[in-house]
Amino acid sequence: MRYPKKREVVTHLRPSITLSADLARQHELIDAAIAVNEAPTLDDAFQVLADAGIALLGADRLSVVVWNDDLSVGAVRAGAGTATQSIGAEVPTDEHTLAALLSGEPSVGPPVTESLPEVVLTGIENIATVVRVPFIVETVRATFHASWSAALDESDAAEAAATLRTLTRLTTLAERSLREREQQNFDFVLDGVADGVILSSPQRVMLNATARRILATDAESFNLASLNPRQLDGTPYEVVPGRILGHHTIESGESAQFRIRVTSFDGRELVLDGSVSPVGGTGAAIVFRDVTDEHRENVLNRQTLQALFDAIPTAISVADPKTHRLVTVNSAFAELVGRPAEEIIGSVPPYAWWEPGEDPGDGFIPGGKIERVYRLPDGRPQPVQLSIHAVPGEDGEPALLLALIEDTAEERRMQQQLVQSGKLAAIGELAAGVAHEINNPLFAILGLTEFLLKEAEPGSKALQRLELIQQTGLEIKEIVRALLDFARENAEERHVVPLEDVVQSTVDLVRRTNAHKGVELIDSYDASGAPVTASPNQLKQIFLNLIANARQAMPNGGTVHVEVRQEGDWVIASVGDDGPGIEPAVLERIFEPFFTTKRLTGGTGLGLSVSLGIAEAHGGSLTASSDPGRGATFTLRLPIAAEEVAA
Repeated sequence: MRYPKKREVVTHLRPSITLSADLARQHELIDAAIAVNEAPTLDDAFQVLADAGIALLGADRLSVVVWNDDLSVGAVRAGAGTATQSIGAEVPTDEHTLAALLSGEPSVGPPVTESLPEVVLTGIENIATVVRVPFIVETVRATFHASWSAALDESDAAEAAATLRTLTRLTTLAERSLREREQQNFDFVLDGVADGVILSSPQRVMLNATARRILATDAESFNLASLNPRQLDGTPYEVVPGRILGHHTIESGESAQFRIRVTSFDGRELVLDGSVSPVGGTGAAIVFRDVTDEHRENVLNRQTLQALFDAIPTAISVADPKTHRLVTVNSAFAELVGRPAEEIIGSVPPYAWWEPGEDPGDGFIPGGKIERVYRLPDGRPQPVQLSIHAVPGEDGEPALLLALIEDTAEERRMQQQLVQSGKLAAIGELAAGVAHEINNPLFAILGLTEFLLKEAEPGSKALQRLELIQQTGLEIKEIVRALLDFARENAEERHVVPLEDVVQSTVDLVRRTNAHKGVELIDSYDASGAPVTASPNQLKQIFLNLIANARQAMPNGGTVHVEVRQEGDWVIASVGDDGPGIEPAVLERIFEPFFTTKRLTGGTGLGLSVSLGIAEAHGGSLTASSDPGRGATFTLRLPIAAEEVAA
């Protein structure tokens, strides 16, 4: 690189023959200072000083040498006079220069030519005196070398050294001026950046205009730790030595990204998104933007979507398509499987609510449907149907598996009821037909038996046999009547009656007979007197059947609870016992006609079927529930009489 020529700079120096030597020297130094301040680089500033020095000192040559760390070798960075041609050459240190560098004081002596390169030797053959003045620019050690062919006395040498010291101060000025201009240019560039920028080191912190605006601060009073940086969940965010954001960015030498909360210097709560990168081993560059509004909107959107997700009545689970790990579930799913969401999320097959031995991959194909039976925490089965849907990622491949789970327990119950109703209807038709076919000859048998009884001799065997025939016929007639009741062909008139009156009279009847022998019968009523439109005798038949079944379930004694209450537009009557309960397999079939567990003790399996038929004929329902080992409860629901509801 070529440096400014001597004459290009000397034109700035204005020595005047009309002024005294001291004034002229001062003007030359001022002109040198101006020229140094305008120099674009430090080497250009060195050249300005070399040109100014040779003019001020009247020397034959002047050079500026910058030395390496161990002061063994230096490079000629500027030269004037006969030293111009040595610019760029490397020179070894000598004893006089080394003494000056180590002591910081000027050194005066003859030139030392040993080991000097040829380009430096040219022009110093006639040199008699060399004044060497050391100086430091930042961490760089350098020396001025001024040389004369004539020998200088002690006074002239001291004056020359003082002038060179003045030039060293101008060198420091040049370095500072250059740094300030670089800083101004740097600030200009940073202030044009739309993002906030913080440059931080142990010595100083710089903020661009955007950073100062976002954080409501200036560079002088800025302290990153006082922003109280913290993570989005509120936990403190690490601020490492040097007031730098990040997870030991300086120590690790790795860049890091962050999204944090801070409190600006005017008290605003902000969310900043950015990155931090190490600079120079001791500092860091932080680039960030204010995403407070964006973050608030994202949070609101997530909360809205989560609220909608949880409000959907259909159970939904979201899983990883490869591992089937559950990413999230809605409230309906948690309720369906009877477990809290935090216990469910993160689960992998086999899930806790699966039946043992189920294949994790069985049926989990997008577009498919799966029939499964979940097992609730208390062991109860929960039949479900899963519809599997894929959520594609950017590459079109499934990124998530969405499962919509329907509770099919009610559907199965309805299907069972339909099957049962079909059975009842078929058996009802059969029963009605059988009853009609039996009634006709039965009337003839009973009628003729009645006549024969009148003609038979009292006490005769014929009379006894006729009475036996009549008793058997009457039993057949009672069976036919029950079949007709089952077939719902009983034409008994219905009228409005308080259900609690019907129940209470039935309970009183049981108490007056042996039907409650061995058990304690407890009844309670809410005194609402809610009326129903019904046949009292048919309703009594229901409660007689239910109380009899409860007593038979407790051969060793127990308690039967009968309760009547009103719920909205319905009257509820229940009969419960504290017996051994009903097994699930039996409970599913308990209302089927002719199904009985008491076949050996004379059970026909028609009692509950007839009771169910009566309940449904009255527009109500009869259901059974049981917790094995804790008894069973039968519940009759009947609608309140229409005129009462209207009133």
